[in-house]
Amino acid sequence: MTELKSYPLPELEALAERIKAEIRKREQEEEERLQREAHAAAQAEREAKEAAEAAERAAREAAEAAAEREAAEKAAASARVRYMHPSNRALTWNGVGATPDWIQAWLTTGGTLYALEVAAEKLAPRPIPGSFRKP
Repeated sequence: MTELKSYPLPELEALAERIKAEIRKREQEEEERLQREAHAAAQAEREAKEAAEAAERAAREAAEAAAEREAAEKAAASARVRYMHPSNRALTWNGVGATPDWIQAWLTTGGTLYALEVAAEKLAPRPIPGSFRKP
């Protein structure tokens, strides 16, 4: 570095102005860099929050779907015919609630619930296989 004493006053003033301008420029660049970093951090935080909300929403929807599926399965299981009269397909019972009179009569005459379960399995309507359906 050169000795400042050797510079004439106008050159020192010009040099001082250049130094001040360079300092202002660097301070401005530093401020802009900090603003860009703050903006990027805020953007990343927003994206992380949105991702967390989306994951929470997906988990909630999955739980609701599972609950609906379970309720549907439970309803199907309770609606499923468990007992059927062998000679009258209209007489059915799913095993829930009070025992129907026809079941009591069946049991009184020596029949078993197992026989009614077998009848329900054998006589229950089955879906038509896809190979037999007309296109």
